[in-house]
Amino acid sequence: MPDETPEPQAGKKKSPLKTIILVVSILLVEAVAIIGGMMMLSGPQLVEANPDAAVIEIPDDEKIVELRVIDSRLPNNKSGVTYLYDTQVWVQVKNRYSEQVADQLDRFHNEIKAEITAIWRTSDPRHFQEPKLENLTRKVNALLDARFGTDPQTGETILTKSVIVMQPGFRIDS
Repeated sequence: MPDETPEPQAGKKKSPLKTIILVVSILLVEAVAIIGGMMMLSGPQLVEANPDAAVIEIPDDEKIVELRVIDSRLPNNKSGVTYLYDTQVWVQVKNRYSEQVADQLDRFHNEIKAEITAIWRTSDPRHFQEPKLENLTRKVNALLDARFGTDPQTGETILTKSVIVMQPGFRIDS
């Protein structure tokens, strides 16, 4: 009769393809985990220095030297209270320019000191609280860079860097 439902066959086998894919993927995950773990635990490779490596020597005229610009106590009363800052300003120049810069520093010492003092007097009090004194260094560097100029032969600036060494200010008003 056509109304009878067929009984499920007890002996029908399912396709083993899903099982094979599952087993292979598990094996791949395990292999990646084991290889990755071994790579992490093995540590870095040892590196040996080459004793025959060439040491680069910098010519004497290319070495950087520091020259003191000023060593003074500079005032600031922009906040209404006068503070005095123990300050040293240094410039870094290449050795070949050191005599030229030292000569200018000797000849124009008072003029340079007056210009730097003007920077101190007109600076905001928050500039003195900066950890690296970025604003003051930028202003002093621009001033000194304009004064020393560039080398006419090479076109490079004579001033390499300005360095400000400043102690915390102390109040001198009562």
